[in-house]
Amino acid sequence: MRQITAAIAQGDERAKLAFDLFVHRLRSSIGAMLASLGGVDALVFTAGIGENSAAIRAAACEGFGFLGLALDLDQNNASPINLDIAQPDSKVRVLVIHTEEDWAIAQECHRLTTDRNLSRRDWLND
Repeated sequence: MRQITAAIAQGDERAKLAFDLFVHRLRSSIGAMLASLGGVDALVFTAGIGENSAAIRAAACEGFGFLGLALDLDQNNASPINLDIAQPDSKVRVLVIHTEEDWAIAQECHRLTTDRNLSRRDWLND
């Protein structure tokens, strides 16, 4: 995404198309989940692009204003981590959460290796 946004800044139309397609697919996926879940309380951005791309967060949220989602652009552009970046009156919270996959993996490994009720076979099936 960094290369795409850098190319957009240089006027590359194909990079702009790639960005727009990415946002379209992101909005489509979020919309599909909204339909399956019957609504949304919070939209959470995490990992590389979600944590680091204010432009992607803004573009994604722009498509959901009809739900009452209102993004605080100043908060969004301030490199937020573990913050709610929605406006106070937004009906949908917008969270930027730092990803800690390594911590989650370590916790699960600890659980699996210290639970005396699990056999080796259970580890493979759990």
